[in-house]
Amino acid sequence: MSVKVLMIHNRYKITGGEDVSTNVEAEMLKAGGIDIDTWIITNDSIEDENKIDLAINTIWSRKYHQLLLDKIKENKYDIIHVQNFFPLFSPSIFYAAKKTGTKIIMTIRNYRLICPNGLMYINGEICRDCVGKTIPYPAIMKKCYRGSVGATTAIVGMLGIHNILNTWGNKVDGYICISEFVKQQLIKSGFDSDKLYVKYNFVASSVPPEFTPEDYYIFVGRTSDQKGLPLLLKTFEENKKKLMIVGDGPLNEMADSFARRNANITFAGELPLEETYKRIAKAKALIAPSQSDEPFGRTIAEAFAHGTPVIGSALGGISELIQNDVNGFLFDPYQATGLQSAITKFENFGNAELMRRGAFNSYQEKFTSNMNYDSVMEIYNKVLTS
Repeated sequence: MSVKVLMIHNRYKITGGEDVSTNVEAEMLKAGGIDIDTWIITNDSIEDENKIDLAINTIWSRKYHQLLLDKIKENKYDIIHVQNFFPLFSPSIFYAAKKTGTKIIMTIRNYRLICPNGLMYINGEICRDCVGKTIPYPAIMKKCYRGSVGATTAIVGMLGIHNILNTWGNKVDGYICISEFVKQQLIKSGFDSDKLYVKYNFVASSVPPEFTPEDYYIFVGRTSDQKGLPLLLKTFEENKKKLMIVGDGPLNEMADSFARRNANITFAGELPLEETYKRIAKAKALIAPSQSDEPFGRTIAEAFAHGTPVIGSALGGISELIQNDVNGFLFDPYQATGLQSAITKFENFGNAELMRRGAFNSYQEKFTSNMNYDSVMEIYNKVLTS
């Protein structure tokens, strides 16, 4: 299949799973012979911008609308593949693509189109107050975006205007949902199911799987309340089992404080990807104690790629990936002893190598680059011929 693609992504200030997944997907397509360009911008300049101008541009950026028109005219792309348009590109890029007759696909890596903060989580709780609402006004009262009424109002305005214009229905030809859970949330919000395709993230690693682990558990991800860091730290402070924390975020000081007063806890901070993979491969299990409905849970696929089982929250996309007694255990993160009970079940399983091979089998069945490439090309073909 001969196709020319422009992949668009607005990076975050702190690199996360969405950024990593975008990078490896672009590399995968290029390695497969696809003629692909990438257009990536960052949020670094946001703090210097006039707040009113930023709010207006979040709704409609004339700058990026025109720049995309110019790029399409010059390069004659067949597909514009958007990974994240928020906040700088804005939905204006969908109109630019549609104006030229170019097919446009968007990967849904968070809940931004149906939830102003993109997480469906606020103030320590799962929240779906805005799901299905044309104008997601409840977010304003909760200051869902950066704790700011003004910033939240700008996003509510963007979503409300484009819901009324039916931008998501008329200007986007297909959506790639990174889990069935994400797809179902969009359907509940009125999206056309015929335009929704499910494709999991994938992992490519040169670090081999490890079937004889060392004696420690590992957490990899953003150090935040949403990711369940307080629950994780409290549990391991009480059970005295060895825990390694790899990541960066707003609760770094908490992680460091627990590590200083508990010899069994190590806070490594953010590490290069390959080094992170080596530490995942040697761990007994990866802990994913998220307090929210994660769209996917990239670290779970990364663990499976290295033969490492996962003990994870029975929420959102995570619950699709973990099978009890096969590749890990699920638990209720809102039950006080849920995590510790799952750790006990894991340690009582009796055959660590069997579960590690089960984890690696899960990777081979669902999360390899070859499978992902075939899935992307199938979706591209369907959208191009629709």
